[in-house]
Amino acid sequence: MSGSFRRLRTALSFAGLAQWLSVPALTAMAAMLTRDDDAAARAQALGGTLVLMLLPVLLLAPLAGLLAARVDRRLMLMIADVLRLVIVVTVPLVGLLAWTLAAAFLVSFVSLLWVAAARASLSALAPDEEARAARTATRAVYGPAPVAAVLFAVLALVADGTLGRGSRADLALYVTAGIFLVSTTAIAMIREIPATGTAALPAPLKLLFQGPGTAAARGLGLAIAGASLTAGAVVAVARVHTAALGGGDAGYGAVLAGLAFGLGFGVFLGPRVLVPFSRRRLLGLAVIAAALALVVLALVHNLVVVVFMTAFLGVFAGASWSTARAAVTDPDAPEDARPAAYLRSVALVTAVVAFIAVPLIAGALGPHRIELGDGVYDFEGSSAGLLIAAAVALVCGLPGYRRLDDRRGVPLVPDLRAALRGEVYTRPEAAAAAPQQAHRERGVFIAFEGGEGAGKTTQARLAAIWLRDHGYDVITTHEPGATKIGMRLRAMLLDRDTTGLSDRAETLLYAADRADHIANVIRPAMDRGAIVVSDRYVDSSLAYQGFGRQQPVEDIARVNAWATGGLVPDLTVLLEIPPQAGLRRLPAPADRMESEPQEFHERVRAGFRALAEADPGRYLVLDASRPQGELSREIQYRIREILPDPVPAGTEDATSTFPAIRDF
Repeated sequence: MSGSFRRLRTALSFAGLAQWLSVPALTAMAAMLTRDDDAAARAQALGGTLVLMLLPVLLLAPLAGLLAARVDRRLMLMIADVLRLVIVVTVPLVGLLAWTLAAAFLVSFVSLLWVAAARASLSALAPDEEARAARTATRAVYGPAPVAAVLFAVLALVADGTLGRGSRADLALYVTAGIFLVSTTAIAMIREIPATGTAALPAPLKLLFQGPGTAAARGLGLAIAGASLTAGAVVAVARVHTAALGGGDAGYGAVLAGLAFGLGFGVFLGPRVLVPFSRRRLLGLAVIAAALALVVLALVHNLVVVVFMTAFLGVFAGASWSTARAAVTDPDAPEDARPAAYLRSVALVTAVVAFIAVPLIAGALGPHRIELGDGVYDFEGSSAGLLIAAAVALVCGLPGYRRLDDRRGVPLVPDLRAALRGEVYTRPEAAAAAPQQAHRERGVFIAFEGGEGAGKTTQARLAAIWLRDHGYDVITTHEPGATKIGMRLRAMLLDRDTTGLSDRAETLLYAADRADHIANVIRPAMDRGAIVVSDRYVDSSLAYQGFGRQQPVEDIARVNAWATGGLVPDLTVLLEIPPQAGLRRLPAPADRMESEPQEFHERVRAGFRALAEADPGRYLVLDASRPQGELSREIQYRIREILPDPVPAGTEDATSTFPAIRDF
């Protein structure tokens, strides 16, 4: 890591700290300027400040990226810091709510310019380590948030003890301006930042309307909306709610600090906690837990409890985010990968909705005093807003859990207990049935299917390794070319120099390879009770030669039924990926099938999907863009349900060894 890179990272961290500090500082100023107004006016002023801080990100991100691209990177970073410094300093000097709201919008818009230039500058100083530069930029932008919340709480305590009632919000704004000045000075001392180029900023609304690009991300969007709603609702009324509890700005800062630390810890914890437990199940449960934490936070009138429950809510919401992102994106995928960008758009739009709706509800309902026997319970309008947000989050979380649950039929509590022990839960009836399955005369046949670049070979290999580690006799094979005859057929079928081959001839050659494959590899292995794991089988012919070549699928099915003697896999794992993304994964040069046009591969993908929909009991359909470990875990869950006992009765007594392990 170069010295320039480290200095730039430090300077950007100061700017990020000031940017995050400006959020509570400006909302505190809005609260101070409306201190003599009614509850509805105060709530709406605070909500309006937060909405105006998000509107530029929602509506003007591409414009900011274009503007930033026209200016020298180093100069843009300095201009952004100076502009934000001037805007923030003028807020306490002017002392008007209208200018405070305008300042919130302007600071956010200028921050977009800063983000584009910051990401591009870090990437330019580490051109050979683009992934590390992207991670560093993300940490510089988001990492200072917890520190900013704690700093605001400390500044609020100092201001309460030293400044008058009308000036308590000024100190945080002046400190924010001072930190922007430090960042500007640090950037001015770094001469090595290349001048041209910036990172493009995505358009959240456009991404939202375009959709996620994968079916998995579409389902996960509902869960992310629920988690974002809980966090957004807390931020929306935190200043009003803590004021009702007697916390003031210091309490407001403590709540924001609890949320920020909780979110960071949850993001870190999500992929690492309860590793044997289904990630999709964990995501649904985390959203429900965040909603329940919001209920407690709304009803308890104790500031310390509120801060701790906010932290717990942050942990659940952060775990939801990291789990959802891991479910749709490879770990090495860029930050702007479409599924992850879609989830960010969902979170952003949900936060804007929360900032608008929750303060309006809080102001409209207002405080109420409820008689409870000999005592009374003060039910604040902010509590009502939080409860309604919690109810909506539960409406998102419960259906989201049911939709995401990939272990239906497996009881939740025993599954959690097993995960806490580091194990995968197996139903008692399955364990009881295993000794009976040990005597089955036929082995198990598992086929892996999917388009080009979907990762079939990798997942088939990992499944075979996992099975062998559990003591099974495993045969790994593939099509075409698993036999000596098949190797010759494979050369003809996949060689790009093979020209003039008719569609029917191609279909029959694949069927011939499959007939020889069945007779010499698959049938003998299954007759002795082995588990056969095959990379492709009949469904590939139906998808490629049927749907892809647009031949009659029924005719191809009849030919292959005769060639295979009617042998159907016990389980077919279908790995789905958009053709364009899958083809990018392939090493060059492409073979004859891989070289087909995009339209062909789109038809193949649609064909596989139609086959899976026609026989859902045999298929496990997975989004192949997800991380490798996630896919392997779901495949293992499903395979476990069809497995025999790994060691047939009497094997160890007769041979003192495990069954043989062979490869073809």
